[in-house]
Amino acid sequence: MGMMVDLQSAAGPALVVGGGTIATRKVRGLAEAEFQVTVISPAVSDEIRLAPHATVIERPFSPDDLAGDTRYALVFACTDDRTVNCEIGRLARLANIPVVVTDAQEESTFFTPAVLRDGDLAIAVSTGGASPRIARSIREYIVASIGPGWAPILGLARKERQSRKGRHDDDD
Repeated sequence: MGMMVDLQSAAGPALVVGGGTIATRKVRGLAEAEFQVTVISPAVSDEIRLAPHATVIERPFSPDDLAGDTRYALVFACTDDRTVNCEIGRLARLANIPVVVTDAQEESTFFTPAVLRDGDLAIAVSTGGASPRIARSIREYIVASIGPGWAPILGLARKERQSRKGRHDDDD
């Protein structure tokens, strides 16, 4: 099991190759986190087409998409073609770009957890790629357990912490 991090959109743009259900879910998560996203696929869902911060290129993936001066912070291989996904994973790993290969966990260098967000509160649930469906179920259980309304509480906590800044620091 790896270490979880909360990657910010300032890390750089993301590349999603594919335009179906899984790609749509990845684009939705990236858009919610305000990542700039390039989506490459001959066909994409309407949700991808309308996603904020997304640039859609309607054509098949080319190895040139991961070459040259285009630098992605993250890559997601979400096509329905095993050979294409394998090649995307290989090229991303060669370029030292973190990659999720949705049909081959062992070719991925990271996984995306199911995340509960309420303002600054983020709770992530990961199964290490074993079962994204179970991770989403556990996330929904947590949502039902703690309820909404944490954003204003965290806003007040942030203000309080900032007013104490300089006297001493809190550890997160």
